[in-house]
Amino acid sequence: MVFHKNKLSRWIILLYSLESALFFQLMHCIQTTNPKSHCSRPLSRIVRNQLMEQFYNAFQAKNQEPHIKCPLHSSRDLYSVQEGNKIEEYASKWVCNLCGKAFYAEHYLDLHFDNRHSDKLVKGSTVCLADFCDIFRCDVFENQRKDNFWKKKLCKENKLIVRKKRCEALMRSCLPQGNLSVEEEFKLFEEISSNTCSLLNCKDYWELPSNEISPWKVVFYAVVTPFFFMALIVYYYAIWDYYYGDYPLYSNIGSREEEENVSGGYGLTSTHLRKRYGGRALMY
Repeated sequence: MVFHKNKLSRWIILLYSLESALFFQLMHCIQTTNPKSHCSRPLSRIVRNQLMEQFYNAFQAKNQEPHIKCPLHSSRDLYSVQEGNKIEEYASKWVCNLCGKAFYAEHYLDLHFDNRHSDKLVKGSTVCLADFCDIFRCDVFENQRKDNFWKKKLCKENKLIVRKKRCEALMRSCLPQGNLSVEEEFKLFEEISSNTCSLLNCKDYWELPSNEISPWKVVFYAVVTPFFFMALIVYYYAIWDYYYGDYPLYSNIGSREEEENVSGGYGLTSTHLRKRYGGRALMY
């Protein structure tokens, strides 16, 4: 009985040791995992495009830069170096400026950067821009073709209020310190938050910039517009032909044909009756 207890205790100790070893190995893998595997390139690109169009331009207009500790500072973008070495010659040709290789889609250029130029990721205190998707409404820009009817109906204002407060705190952390007056600082804050934080409400959340037209809409209009104008031309020609066409000429021709048919039918009937009654003249 004692032997069996000792054997069982050894097995328990062995299993515990294996479990502890696996746990520490798993923690080591999590800590040493490359951060790029957790940072979405497409979502980061959506945030980056908005920053380039609205955020950075506001600072450049005042000859200023975001605070160096600002999470949205371009130097902290994990993919900033790789994105800066992309060349889009046209829609189906993307070129890597680091080695000159060309690809027919941006997706494959992204894979090329992951496989061949992973050393070009920004080191140090980097930021994954995709982490700010809830503030920059990545879901709206990513799903432009989808109908958001039910999302709009089920929108919860209190959740968006929390997002708006986070957004405003983020924008304040990016203001340059000591370089602007209170009034200039307030104006800059209003400018950088007007196209982001102010849209975090159920009324404006799904609004897209005026210059943002989805590609599928461009294709749709390009295909439908010529057919629409052709149908319009045919419609108005049919109306003109109906009211102003040369219908009297055809009507006269039809009347003469009907008269000939009637007279011809009458002559055939008279001849038939003469034969029937022995060739005698018929009196009417």
